[in-house]
Amino acid sequence: MARYGFSFCLPLARSAAALCALLGASSLARATQPAAPAIMPEQISTLRGVGDVALAPDGRHIVYGVRAFADPARPPVTRLWFQPVAPDAHAVRLEGSQDNDSHPRWSPDGRHLAYIGRHGGAHDTIWLAGPAGEAPRDLGPFAGDAIDFRWSPDGGRLAVLVRPVPPSAPVARVDGSAPDDMPPGPGLVILTVADGHIQPVALDAHAVFDVEWAPDGQSLAVRAGRSDGLDAFWYQSAISIIDTAGHVLHRLPGRATAVHPVFSPDGGHLAWGHFDQDGIVGTVSRYDLADGRAHKIGAGWSGSVRAMAWNADGRSLTVLGFHDIAPCLGRMDAANGTISQTVDLGGEPYAFSMARDGTVALPASTPTRAEDVWIVQDGHGRALTDLNPQVSGWPLGAQRVVRWQGRDGTALSGLLVLPPGQSRDVPLFTQIHGGPYDAWAQGWLGSWHDWARMLASHGIAVFMPNPRGSDGRGAAFAEATRGDWGGADARDILDGIDMLTRQGVADPRRLALGGWSYGGFMAAWMAGHEKRFLTVIDGAGITDLRTMALSTDVGPGFLPPYFGDPVDRATEYAAHSPINAANLTRMPILLLHGMSDARVPPEQAMIFFNSLKAQGTRVELVRYPDAPHWFGGAVGAMVEEDVQRRVLTWLTPILRPAP
Repeated sequence: MARYGFSFCLPLARSAAALCALLGASSLARATQPAAPAIMPEQISTLRGVGDVALAPDGRHIVYGVRAFADPARPPVTRLWFQPVAPDAHAVRLEGSQDNDSHPRWSPDGRHLAYIGRHGGAHDTIWLAGPAGEAPRDLGPFAGDAIDFRWSPDGGRLAVLVRPVPPSAPVARVDGSAPDDMPPGPGLVILTVADGHIQPVALDAHAVFDVEWAPDGQSLAVRAGRSDGLDAFWYQSAISIIDTAGHVLHRLPGRATAVHPVFSPDGGHLAWGHFDQDGIVGTVSRYDLADGRAHKIGAGWSGSVRAMAWNADGRSLTVLGFHDIAPCLGRMDAANGTISQTVDLGGEPYAFSMARDGTVALPASTPTRAEDVWIVQDGHGRALTDLNPQVSGWPLGAQRVVRWQGRDGTALSGLLVLPPGQSRDVPLFTQIHGGPYDAWAQGWLGSWHDWARMLASHGIAVFMPNPRGSDGRGAAFAEATRGDWGGADARDILDGIDMLTRQGVADPRRLALGGWSYGGFMAAWMAGHEKRFLTVIDGAGITDLRTMALSTDVGPGFLPPYFGDPVDRATEYAAHSPINAANLTRMPILLLHGMSDARVPPEQAMIFFNSLKAQGTRVELVRYPDAPHWFGGAVGAMVEEDVQRRVLTWLTPILRPAP
């Protein structure tokens, strides 16, 4: 076999039967497939996912999106479904909706439903669902694409975020240091539903990212930035409270996170998310409009808040959080900020919909059940849908939470997925999550990016640690990797592997490691600093931190909080860059990268590939044309399958060689 390789991705062949199954994936009901000897990439790619979820205010009906591939060469299609919340109720396609409609939202009285869609037009607009048998009504047109909206409390108006139409054939794009040099971002308009009148709201901001009405309908909270783009969206925005003409009434302190701001029922308080001063970890505060003071809430809880909604009592909020190893719902006391967990969940929910009586709907999963719509009532959760019944026939090994201590005594946790019927002396692949401020969550672990279920069914156990720097264990834990990528985080991972080998679970002679994004960074780092692994897989990983900081679409908000200014602190960036240990790398390496990756530019893979190739290391670089940083929802099933198949075919002969 060649010592190094290089290719543009041509997806590996699939069977005709799998292709037919994929093309038939658009119906909601699906027959259970017979159990297979192992889970194959094409089976993972046919799994349906949940899109936006909208629970009616009275909690009796729900509209939700179902995401599936209709054409294996194209990104997935999302379709809206309507269903009563009662057990055993059946779903029907939302009448009048079309492919890729999104953002379903009920009016406050529950009498109307609106959503965003294109419906053959030039731009995304807002559609008002009609009575049975009638077509939906177009509430536009807008001067661009509608990207989000919120109903006013009386149901008579919509606050709409509109992305302007870009020039048809720009000669050049100029990005300067002044806001006026940059392309305009989304703006805010107020639409009157009855007559279609559209009122632009003039704001002292270059882009508006989020909006929420106050209960009196006379003011709004807006999250806006001085520039457009993901760095501004994620790291460089702020919350203001404005009147409907755009005049600022309150400016909230700090840089806002993407947690949606919410007003208390009486309008006297606003809860919102913002960054701590260091810019790594977000927190939640309560702003009191009467005196203009902010108070941190939830700070004593070691989890993190992803979304929240005020309860009807006006004294507490329902929060969706992440704690230790799993997502959960909780109750936050608005006065003292304490959070008590109420329901443990599974999967990766980042938003929820809540009815007036406190019933919650959201996407969730379990270790043996892929993503579904779940309903949580009175402290108990149940799956409303069964989108992937075929999973019940798949060979699934044990999945369990594992805990260990770092060498300095720090308590650590992660997940272990074992091959069916095996628990001793198994080959072990350690998969590192992205972030680093992210975490593996208990739930279903099978997707283009979560390789655990597929690999385990082929006899390779998968260890998924949450080392220092991860979410779910408090601010100090998340900030422990400041200036130390490849330090304490790497030791935590190695300590977890040591624990599994001491217990006899993992065969110390058959170890491999990999991941995507930050997980790819850790794979590249381990390749040059650790000899125990037979191979590593670097998916869209950072190999030169300084060039990454100066070229990513989330700079300067992402890396400088960890390492400081990349111009002034070049030495610190270099010390933690895997490229500087490439000459010590001897193991075979698989590199996977999207060619349209603006988050971790593909040059990060190319410089690592060329460095390894120059010294004769066996390396293969697979480049995916038109693929961004995060493949999910942006590429066709053939590409998702190809990623998984290359991982499987790379690891199998190394970790499970033929006798």
